Amino acid sequence: MSDETMSEYKVSILPQKGYYKNQIAVNMLEYFDREGYNFEGKVVLLKPSFVMPSSDPKITLATDTNNSLIAGVTKALWLCGAKRIIIAEHRTIGPARYAFYAVEIKSAVKDVKNVEFCYLDEVKMVKTELEDPLIPDYEVKYPKLLLDDTVDYFISLPKLKMNIYTQVTLSIKNNFGLISKKERLKYHSDEDLDEHLASLSLIRQPDLIITDAIIAGEGQGPHLTTPVNTGMIVCGTNPLAVDTVCCNLIGVDPHSIGHLKILQERGLGPLELDQIQIENEEYFNSKKKAFSIPDEALEMTPLMNAYLGDKACVAGCVGMLRGSLDSYASEKGWYSMGKLNIILGDVEIPEEELKKLDKKRTIVYGDCAKKYKKYGIYFKGCPPDYVKSLLKMSFLGPLGLNPNLKLSRVSPYKYAKAWGLHILQRIFRF
Repeated sequence: MSDETMSEYKVSILPQKGYYKNQIAVNMLEYFDREGYNFEGKVVLLKPSFVMPSSDPKITLATDTNNSLIAGVTKALWLCGAKRIIIAEHRTIGPARYAFYAVEIKSAVKDVKNVEFCYLDEVKMVKTELEDPLIPDYEVKYPKLLLDDTVDYFISLPKLKMNIYTQVTLSIKNNFGLISKKERLKYHSDEDLDEHLASLSLIRQPDLIITDAIIAGEGQGPHLTTPVNTGMIVCGTNPLAVDTVCCNLIGVDPHSIGHLKILQERGLGPLELDQIQIENEEYFNSKKKAFSIPDEALEMTPLMNAYLGDKACVAGCVGMLRGSLDSYASEKGWYSMGKLNIILGDVEIPEEELKKLDKKRTIVYGDCAKKYKKYGIYFKGCPPDYVKSLLKMSFLGPLGLNPNLKLSRVSPYKYAKAWGLHILQRIFRF
């Protein structure tokens, strides 16, 4: 490969051994200067990940883009003369406003005056199609401000972590937070999820990726990640090159990641390290560690009995339900759940066996298992909405209140305030 192509696929490793926003700002200023960025008078949109909105660092440390990284990048952009810095994210639990309140990002960036907060569930979305779609009749509502001339620089700030649905969360997966929950769930299956993620990247790619790999997350991401100190920020302009480097950092073959493979076949970038120029490669190699991968099993004790059909999607119902169960197990252990039956997917179960099931201890999960809904607590959807499922399981299910819904993790005041302002904004567009 030529030196010219190698420079096109350059990924910079910025050593960063802690979440110190001023130190991060200096690190980013030096990087911007080396790479020749000019943000003077520009409008910059930052897309972090607030997938688990909480002010509890035990929950967010290895799951969300850290506030200190966002604050450091924001400060560096301000010092570079950026006219407007927009921090944008869509909803996960409750309206998008709640995520911003819960993670307390406003206080983290309060010393930068030209920061704006963009709640993507309150801005104009445009129906968007692809000329050569990966999914037949593919259509998605995409933020208008990323399709017109509003934004000069689109910067993605993903969190490096494992993911039960797609194996990894990197810059391509971070684009999922640009669209609504309804649009995300529309193709959240083994058949379509990777194509869905790849399609979003074909609409618009970030101009720059700044990956939070200071503390990364292994294991049961995105719901219950385990922190790993990887001590770096990973930067680059080509999403496949950046994601390939991140995969190699954590012992994952990028060719095994469906959405990365699809985009490589579309010519968006490389999946081979020898095609990428890595700045600080020696430091990068010293931090490599094979991460533990997500476990998708649903029978975690002899007391748990799962009936799984052919259409039991790991990227859909299996992942959603396992994420819910993980949060219960994290607090009291798997055996605390006692006897539990799970029906999931298009499965055939003899009538005499169904009659033996305790309805109060049986979870019927997803539309494929709908025909068995009278035999347990039924969760509707393909896949079911994760938050609605948490609520139903907490108040009607056999396991009690989910730890993720406890007052120590969810602020009722912030939640009510977010919904109130969200509704007012939708009505009056103030």
